[in-house]
Amino acid sequence: MTHSPVSPDTAVYRAKEFNDGREEQLLDYVQKTVGSSPSSRSPRQVLRLIDEYGAKHKYLMNVGSQKGNIVTSLIAQRKPGCMIELGSYIGYSTILFADAVKSNGGKRYISFERDPKFAGVARALVELAGLSDVVSFVVGSSSKNIFKEHAAGRLGTIDMMFLDHYKPAYVRDLKICESLGLISKGTVLAADNVIFPGNPSYLEYVRSSPQEKERRLAEKDANGSAVDPRFQQRTINQYDDVEEDDAVAPGNPKIVYESKLVHGSEPTGEPDGIEITRCISV
Repeated sequence: MTHSPVSPDTAVYRAKEFNDGREEQLLDYVQKTVGSSPSSRSPRQVLRLIDEYGAKHKYLMNVGSQKGNIVTSLIAQRKPGCMIELGSYIGYSTILFADAVKSNGGKRYISFERDPKFAGVARALVELAGLSDVVSFVVGSSSKNIFKEHAAGRLGTIDMMFLDHYKPAYVRDLKICESLGLISKGTVLAADNVIFPGNPSYLEYVRSSPQEKERRLAEKDANGSAVDPRFQQRTINQYDDVEEDDAVAPGNPKIVYESKLVHGSEPTGEPDGIEITRCISV
């Protein structure tokens, strides 16, 4: 699926904010505008209205259609039966990717979102888009909930995963998935924002050889764990209420990945990219 982005008004994008009521305003805007006919409540129409609100009213920190199309092309190639998303925010990526999964024969799209308010907005927009039969939400800490969902039998081998949540948690959550055996040969990972604001620890991890990962794991065991100092302070402090998460796992350093950066841009036009990673062997 492709759809045309709304040209951004640079004045609108000057202040990149969130969690100030704009998420609820977006939902109200879509609900009032989308219409009642089935044809108006399609994924395409809901995405168009989200783009429209972000361009004309208030900035929304979504993946956007330009980078989104990189991932939907991957979905068409991989045809995942089950896709996982870490970080839904208001559900833009959820709708875009779940629609692609469904169109390519997939049955499940599981979205992990830490913030109950954002998850509520995303769930309502997913329902308006007609994708509630495919999408399920897991609310709270992604790290803890990956363990819980696996233990409950609701999370098995991951065909494809999109990472777009708290940036220092990318590696932590991938290692949890590895340790639980959720990553297998053929699993595809798509990680957003690896250029802006950047994610040096994730890029280092997925691009490293098993030997390099084993060496760093030994060094980490000796030195203790901490947030990678290469992250900008604004990235570490993006969410004021992020708790220290004791849900961790060592990962499986023997997994071999093939990884490359695909350049794209934010809805604002700022350069960014998505790291596309394939599991070659376990």
